[in-house]
Amino acid sequence: MLKIRNGRDFVGGMSMICIGLLFIWFGRELEAGNSFQMGPGYFPRMLSLLLIVLGALIMVQSIIVQAEESEPDTWNWMAYALVIFAPVGFGLLLARLGLAPTMFVLIVGVAAASRYANWRHSILLGLFLSVCSVLLFTRLLSLPVSAFGPWIPFLGNV
Repeated sequence: MLKIRNGRDFVGGMSMICIGLLFIWFGRELEAGNSFQMGPGYFPRMLSLLLIVLGALIMVQSIIVQAEESEPDTWNWMAYALVIFAPVGFGLLLARLGLAPTMFVLIVGVAAASRYANWRHSILLGLFLSVCSVLLFTRLLSLPVSAFGPWIPFLGNV
């Protein structure tokens, strides 16, 4: 019989598999198509299958690799809250601040929840990802997203 050596990884892998199966079940009525003629369900189904495969790999690793013996960490409730509410904040701030400031604020805010993040590195990461997002989404992909919104009128429509 197999022995689970790392319970946290095993539960994490199992939850990833369950979430992947749940998304496949929710999208069962969407036509997937094939690689050359993708339907509306193709991309979600492929991401769900990828999530299932990653979950299975993590479960196999939890059976093979022994977990380190250490005292359990206390729960970082601020990290959970910030990571969960970051997409909500993105949706609320994007139309008002624009893409660049919204990305910067959310990246620095979520990085502040980490015990290991340095505030200087978080600010540099926020600046870098904001610039890359603006270049990618507004210039290269030509999406109708403004870099700076109406709450930042002094920069205009950069």
